[in-house]
Amino acid sequence: MTENQSFNQSIYDASIAALTSNGVPEEVAERASEVVAKDDPTQENLGRSSSDQEAVNEAMSHYWEHQKGGT
Repeated sequence: MTENQSFNQSIYDASIAALTSNGVPEEVAERASEVVAKDDPTQENLGRSSSDQEAVNEAMSHYWEHQKGGT
């Protein structure tokens, strides 16, 4: 995260709670939550790098698998 990016603790807290309570492993949820907590709506792709987007995609894969009744 660069110095000009802000970190929204409330979004981080809500994201980590939602992800972990829906089957996302804690380490994966933490990384994805860090990404969304620093999203910048004024930037292309919310200011996310490709590795940031991969972290979110991984978390969502776990989330959707859990929603389907998987592990």
